[in-house]
Amino acid sequence: MKKVLSLLAVSALLASTALMGADTKKKYTAGSCCDKAQKAGKVCPHPCCVEAEKKGEICKKCNS
Repeated sequence: MKKVLSLLAVSALLASTALMGADTKKKYTAGSCCDKAQKAGKVCPHPCCVEAEKKGEICKKCNS
């Protein structure tokens, strides 16, 4: 019985972690340079985007 409860607890923890991780993904404007870079698995190299990324933000110039 303890093994079953432990397994359920671990499963619930993993599921909640996966759901929270999905919400933290940055939402770029479709078709923007940042969106294209993200879809390619990269980070946008534009200086304005790099500066915004350092601040933990999304470039307002390219994603407006």
